[in-house]
Amino acid sequence: MTTHILDMLGIRAEWRAIAISLFITIAAFQFGFDSSYYSGILDMEAFIKTYGHYDSATDGYVLSSSIQSLTTSIINVGELVGAVSSYLVDDRIGRRGGLFVSSAFVTAGVIFQVAADNLGLLIVGRLLMGYAVGLISCLVPLYVADCAPSRFRGALVSVYQFDVGLGLLLGVIVDYATKDRSDSGSYRIPMAVQLVFPIILVPGLILFCPESPRWLLSKGKTEQARKALRRLYGDRPDFIESEIVMISSMIEEEQRNDSSWGDLLKWKVDGRKAYLGCCIQAWQQASGINFITSYGIVFFSAIGITNSFLIQMGLYLCPMPAVWLNQYCVERFGRRTMLLVSCSLVCAVLFIVGGAGTASDKTLGLDRLIVAMVYIFMVVFNLALGPAVWVVTSEISTGPNRSKLMATSTGTNWFFSWMVTFTFPYLFDADAANLSARVGFIYGGLMFGAAVWIYFLLPETAGRSLEDIQVMFENGVPARKFKSYEMPQTSRLVTLEDEKEVRATEMESV
Repeated sequence: MTTHILDMLGIRAEWRAIAISLFITIAAFQFGFDSSYYSGILDMEAFIKTYGHYDSATDGYVLSSSIQSLTTSIINVGELVGAVSSYLVDDRIGRRGGLFVSSAFVTAGVIFQVAADNLGLLIVGRLLMGYAVGLISCLVPLYVADCAPSRFRGALVSVYQFDVGLGLLLGVIVDYATKDRSDSGSYRIPMAVQLVFPIILVPGLILFCPESPRWLLSKGKTEQARKALRRLYGDRPDFIESEIVMISSMIEEEQRNDSSWGDLLKWKVDGRKAYLGCCIQAWQQASGINFITSYGIVFFSAIGITNSFLIQMGLYLCPMPAVWLNQYCVERFGRRTMLLVSCSLVCAVLFIVGGAGTASDKTLGLDRLIVAMVYIFMVVFNLALGPAVWVVTSEISTGPNRSKLMATSTGTNWFFSWMVTFTFPYLFDADAANLSARVGFIYGGLMFGAAVWIYFLLPETAGRSLEDIQVMFENGVPARKFKSYEMPQTSRLVTLEDEKEVRATEMESV
């Protein structure tokens, strides 16, 4: 009862930081919307006539596997560039400034895609949009991890994945509303709708979202950091000064070691963190999630499912409770445990899909089984493998190379996302490998490998501050001992307390 009361008091004191963190995750709508709406327009007659070719055998227009692969996966190239370059954008103009840049690229990407009447312009628009999403995927988790109260950090970073899911759902809803149009508006309207997200985000960035206090202090802008903390936590002078001392001390310690890309290539502190971040992001994409988000409607149509748009709409709606459940479970049971459960269940579901694809006689019951398994896949994926991966990567990206670590791990996500979206048509389509639902065996096998890797190599970061996580990496704590490790009272922590007292004395004298 006492704990509950304290939690409620904490929420009241920190509601501004929570609200601003929630608002910033609106940018994730862009990520989700683009993934799902494009899957829908690939099945629209007007789009197929514009970018496909006439097939005399079927007496109609078709999109070749190469066009599907190129136009769907090219956005991942932009996302990869955006994620990797996010370090430079973040370093120069900050997390908030980077979100202004991403909004500008969203606008440019929409203009090129809507105006396109040939494949070249469409690809340019997709690349620009991808660059924006790549920036968003790095900067939003970093901003939330910086600004959110520490005890709500995991849950608030997980909201990023929830908003991605809402974006996915919105994309299919818009597609469903325009799919029956016979003109180019059927696909141009969903493209244009993407302008809504920067229209909502930019005014909020201008009016009430401050720059990250951690970033401001790293640039020596103490007074601006104080104003940012006041915007996040209200007029609480003692708390704000304590936060400034704490963050400044951590930054000073980080700056004693030079920030270097080379550190990420050495098997030391940051090399280990880079390996973990890149691997967990790669394993997330190895689940084949992008074959659902990028080709879901095409997939359902190909196996004989009618009303594929409605099926896809339900597919994005059903995992929402799982994302909310994740926000409780990753704190209650830990990131590592939930990722193990999620990977194991995804593995089982994908093997069932693959097994159904081996049947020689295609029946309605078999089609329904595949649809049911894909629905279950989305639920168990979003139970942890979707949201918790972003929580883990934002938490292990600590120390002087924080932005570089986040950029590298997110860039890995987009690289493997590109691999899935580029190769899927060649694996699935009848004019290529013709595996159809048997692709489930490939992704299921990879998920088995992911579960083994998580069990032996992924550390548990739940319930630890970013400072604690950094110390454990510096001390070389084995992955399976992170949860039980007791933090030593090192001279570093003593020095920190001494510095707090010195700063407090200086304030009193003023």
